Amino acid sequence: MKRFILLVILILMATSHVSAAKPRVAKSGGGIKVVGGSYSTARLSRGTNSVVVSFINLANVSKASYMLSYTGGGIAQGVVGSITPVGAIDSRDLYFGTCSHGVCTPHYNIKNARLVVTTYLKSGAKNVKLYRIKY
Repeated sequence: MKRFILLVILILMATSHVSAAKPRVAKSGGGIKVVGGSYSTARLSRGTNSVVVSFINLANVSKASYMLSYTGGGIAQGVVGSITPVGAIDSRDLYFGTCSHGVCTPHYNIKNARLVVTTYLKSGAKNVKLYRIKY
């Protein structure tokens, strides 16, 4: 029994020191003027195998662009597009798959899905929003 206690004490004394990670420090935007406010929302729709992007508060927006990138079946995939607002709201359904001649084929094993929505305001400012989509 004494050997066991001695062994445990030796193991505890031999462990290495563990310290916490460095605190994160936010970096500046690199010369891009980013304004507050929300101009988009995104939600995953498993039923349609897509991401539904809603563009909101478009009264002061001159243009909005989006880029969905992901890996499907081990192959890099993506969707890119833009809108020119006509009303106050708009939306796009971004499909995880390919479509040709009205036939759509879904991609499987979706990983690392990210959506970047960039809105350009009539004032000249730019708003960039990143969504990480957990599929």
